[in-house]
Amino acid sequence: MTALLKVAGFLLALTCAVAALEAQYLPYAVSTLRQATGTAPATGFAAPAAVIDPEARSLTLLAAGDIADCPMRPGLPRVFPTVAHVLGWPSAFDLSEVAATKTARLAEAWPEAPILALGDLVYNSGTPAEFADCFDPIWRGLSPRTLPTPGNHEYATPGAFGYYDYWGARAGPERRGYYAVETADWLILSLNSEIAAGPGSDQGRWLQDRLDAAPDKCVLAVFHKPAQSLQHRGDSEAAGALFRQLQRNGATAVLNGHNHFYERTAPLDAAGRIDARTGTRSFIVGSGGRMSKLRPTLATTEKAIFRTTGLLRLSLEPGQYRWWYHAAQTGAALDSGAAPCNPARPSPGAELTAQAQMRGE
Repeated sequence: MTALLKVAGFLLALTCAVAALEAQYLPYAVSTLRQATGTAPATGFAAPAAVIDPEARSLTLLAAGDIADCPMRPGLPRVFPTVAHVLGWPSAFDLSEVAATKTARLAEAWPEAPILALGDLVYNSGTPAEFADCFDPIWRGLSPRTLPTPGNHEYATPGAFGYYDYWGARAGPERRGYYAVETADWLILSLNSEIAAGPGSDQGRWLQDRLDAAPDKCVLAVFHKPAQSLQHRGDSEAAGALFRQLQRNGATAVLNGHNHFYERTAPLDAAGRIDARTGTRSFIVGSGGRMSKLRPTLATTEKAIFRTTGLLRLSLEPGQYRWWYHAAQTGAALDSGAAPCNPARPSPGAELTAQAQMRGE
């Protein structure tokens, strides 16, 4: 009887351990402990500013979101992918037919171009096992020049810890998921649509400070969920707040993922109305490894491409930008164009001076 109780106790403890591993509670606890004690392993990815030349007058960028979606192999690792990863079993993921592989190969055609990864980088939950055994084998050669942005699937694990553990310093300071890099003429903002983003939030105040500090630069912002798109999927309050704040501060363009197609909107004002003079254009590029069926477009949609994985190529230049959307399968450019930056924004000091002059002070 005592032996049976011991066996039962062992099996119960084993079951609880496996459940804690697969539910990500145990890996998250280990990650949190490592962060608290300063023993987290280094990832080898430098901070975001190391990827962009701050003196560049012309810069080619690539962008894609919703990337690595690897089917599961049959067998025990499929049932327990995290256990398989921790114990060093054969990978649970089948990499033989992953659509993102073609996107990664296409990105190699521009070997010097930084890559803006627009969230949902690996499915389904952004776990350490998924990053290590699905995303990394496909994207490994591109990661050193990738600037990541978190998506909702990354936050399917507690605190998106798998994402932050994988990217380390590259994901921005303090695991908050937002940061900025600059060139001579452009301010590039990587923002987090999965956390609070209103004007009174930590992210909103940080964003305003960065915008105020660079009134003469063109502004490009990236975050996962689109505020303006032909497909609205709900739970996008933070995205809406980010778009409105950016648009009211003269942002030229916004890049998003989340919707699994390519869409280019007309320049829009903060309320989503067409404004050809000072509006902000959105590019939705949630087609790095997933595809969507045909959908009706809107009056605000200038171009939409469905059922075609690919990536966006941007050329940021003094006072203007150019774009091309390339099909991953063939490399063909299916959309292209050019536009000027929005007018320069007055700095807070200049605005206060102008107001004082109007009052005759």
